[in-house]
Order: sequence, then structure tokens, then C-alpha cells
Amino acid sequence: MLWVTRNHVHVDRVVSPWLIKRFIDLDAKFKFVQWPGTELTPEDGTPFDFPNMDIPFTHHDGKCTFEVLIDHYNLDDPVLKDMAEIIHGADVSKDIDKAPEARGVELVSSGLAYISDDDHQALKRGFILFDSMYAGLLLRRLRKEMKDQLEGLGRLEKFKLLFDELRRRLPESFAVGKHD
Repeated sequence: MLWVTRNHVHVDRVVSPWLIKRFIDLDAKFKFVQWPGTELTPEDGTPFDFPNMDIPFTHHDGKCTFEVLIDHYNLDDPVLKDMAEIIHGADVSKDIDKAPEARGVELVSSGLAYISDDDHQALKRGFILFDSMYAGLLLRRLRKEMKDQLEGLGRLEKFKLLFDELRRRLPESFAVGKHD
């Protein structure tokens, strides 16, 4: 499926494609258009994150596009829900202090368009950021869930146990490296 959004990506226009590729449509392609100034046609793809347009995948009812996509596709993943709180704050400036991590995500995401040759490269780089964010939030949950199992283990034993469990629970769509 082809998806289309505005160029010069920022938080929601990086993390929404990440969500689409990791959880909704593994074969998705993305197109970026000048906005305002481009008249969208159905051939451009499924539009997302366009302000002041009557489309399903944009900010609605106080939610950012990432949250709207999660709701629309009924993605019942507790890690995505944790992530959505942070993304919302990073993307909706009036809510930036609702999640402590939001300011950092906004800061890092704001630089992507400026250090990348184009929006496709910014997505590629951003996907690493959001894969890491998902894994970090999953790790946070695992440390709580596995607290008793981890107690008394040495540093390397803890790492190995958490590493194995995290890798087991990551979605198959994640590109993870091999551990030495």
C-alpha cells in the first residue's frame, strides 16, 4: 500500500510510518509531498498527518496521527500504548510535559529532517530510533515482570535473561542484529 504525507518530516510523520511498517503493512511505501501546495489524488496513496483535511489518519479528538492509527487498527499492544503517551507529548506541543521522555523524543525527531538528505533517509534513521524506543519500553516492562527472576543474578546473567526474553517478544517485523 502507498501512503502519502507532508515533506520535511517531524515526530508524527516519522513514527506513523514506523508503526505502519512494523504493525500494519510490512510492504508499505511512503511518498512525501510539498504542503501546502499539492493537490492530492487517490493515486498519491492513503494520506496521513495532513492538517485541516477531512481524512481518517490525522489528528482527531485530541489525538495525534500515531494514536489514531493505533485505535483504527485495534493494535492492542501495551508497549505501543506506553509509546503513544510519549509520542503524543512529543507531537502535541501543549502536552509536551505529560510524559517525561517527550521532550527528548521531540528534540531528536526535530533534527532528523535536517541531518538527512531527504525524507526517506529521515525515515530510515527514525525507524532505528523508534525500534530502540519500543525495545526500551519493552525492557522497562520486562524488568518489572521479571524482578524476582533477576534478583540475585550477576550483571551478565541479567543481561542474557533480559536479552533473550526481549528478543522473543519483539515483533518479527523488527530488524535486530545478532548478539556476540
